[in-house]
Amino acid sequence: MLILSRRALGIILSLALMAPAAWAKSPTPTWRPAFYAAPEPSGADVTAKDITLRQIVKVSAGGERVRVRLSNAYGDKPLRLEDVRVARRTTGSGIDAATDRGLTFNGAAGVTIAPGAYVISDPADITVEAGSDLAVSVYAKDPAPLKSVHDIQRGVLYRMAGAQAATTQFPAEMIDIGIGNAFAFISAVEVESAKPLSTVIAFGDSITDGYGITPDTGRTWPDVLNARLRDAKLPVNVINAGISGNRMLHHGTWARFGTGALARFDRDVLSQNASAVIVMIGINDLGHAKSPDAADYVSAQDLIGGLKQMALRARAHNMKIYVATLTPFKGTVFKDYYTDHKEAERQTLNAWLRQSQDFDGVFDFDKALEDPARPGWLKAGYDLGDHLHPNDAGAAAMAHAIPLSAFDWAK
Repeated sequence: MLILSRRALGIILSLALMAPAAWAKSPTPTWRPAFYAAPEPSGADVTAKDITLRQIVKVSAGGERVRVRLSNAYGDKPLRLEDVRVARRTTGSGIDAATDRGLTFNGAAGVTIAPGAYVISDPADITVEAGSDLAVSVYAKDPAPLKSVHDIQRGVLYRMAGAQAATTQFPAEMIDIGIGNAFAFISAVEVESAKPLSTVIAFGDSITDGYGITPDTGRTWPDVLNARLRDAKLPVNVINAGISGNRMLHHGTWARFGTGALARFDRDVLSQNASAVIVMIGINDLGHAKSPDAADYVSAQDLIGGLKQMALRARAHNMKIYVATLTPFKGTVFKDYYTDHKEAERQTLNAWLRQSQDFDGVFDFDKALEDPARPGWLKAGYDLGDHLHPNDAGAAAMAHAIPLSAFDWAK
C-alpha cells in the first residue's frame, strides 16, 4: 500500500488547485475571420494567364498567424494557382519583404481548387495588427477562368505580368484583365490569436458592401463600426459579407449581383466562426421589381418572412442577430427603381422592424440618413449623388447610429 506523507499530500493538493488558474491564463489560440469577400459569379468571360494579382485587404482583427481562403465557388472546372503569398503592406502596392510568406496547401506550394469548392491555406507565421493592411499575391500560370470574384473592391488590386508574387513593388502602369478592381480568388483572411474576441458579420447589399465609398480607406460602415469598437477596447471585430445589388428572396438581377441573401446565409454567415450578424437587406427586392404584377415582385410581408427565417437559423446556431431599417431612396436616378408604392412597402417594413421582438436589436439607419425636411430622401450631405447610396459621411453616420452597448455581451 502506498502511504503519502502529510507534506506530499499538501503539495499534490496545491498543484490540483493551481491547475485551473494556470489553464485560465493560457487560453487556446483560435482562428477568427478578419476579412471576407463574399463570392459572386463574375458575369464575364475572362481568363487570367501568366499574371500576378496583388490584392490589398484590411484586416479587422489581429493575430500571430494568418491563413487565406481561396474560392472557386462558381467555377465549372478545376482552378490551378501556382503561387500564393501574403505579406504586410507598406504603401501602394509595396510589401515589407521581411514579412513575405509563401503559402502552402496541405504542405505543397500552389493549389488546385475543385469546381464549386474553396481551400484554406496552411498557417503562415506573420503577426498582424487589427486595422492594418495585408497584401495577398496570387500567380496564375496556366489559363485560370475568373468565374468567382467579389465585385466591389474595398481595397485595391494591382496587376503585373509573369510570376511576380514575391516582387516588392508593382509598376504604376497596370494591365487590364477585364474585371476592374474586383477581388479574384480570395474570399477570406483568417487570423489566429489567444486574445478573447467575438466576430460580428455585416450582411447586406451594396450599402453594406461599400458601393461608392472611397476605396482603400476603410470607410464602409462595417469598417467604421470596427474602428469604434477597437477604440472602445471592446473585444469585437466586424467583417463585411455584403454583395452589391444583392436581393433577399431572388438571385441578383444580373449574375454579378450574386446569390440571393436567404440562399447564401448559410455560406456567408452561419459557416463562419462568428457570434452575431447585422442584417440590412431588401431595398433591391423592392427596387428591381418593376411593378406589383412582376414575377419577382416582393412585398414588405415577404421581406418580413425572410428576415424571420434568418432569425430562426441564426438562433439555431447560437448566433445573435440584429437588423437595420432600410434607408431612403426617393428620387433615385436608377430608372423605375423608386415608386410611391415601393416607398410605402419600405415604410411598412421599417415600422415592423422598429417594434419587432424577433431580433436582438434594431439599428435605425433610416433615421440616421433621412433628411428631416424631406421625408423619404437621403440627407444631402450623406448622399453619394444617386439618391440611393450613402457617401463616406453617410456610411460613418450609419456606423455611429449603432450603440456600442449592443455588444456588451462580448465583454
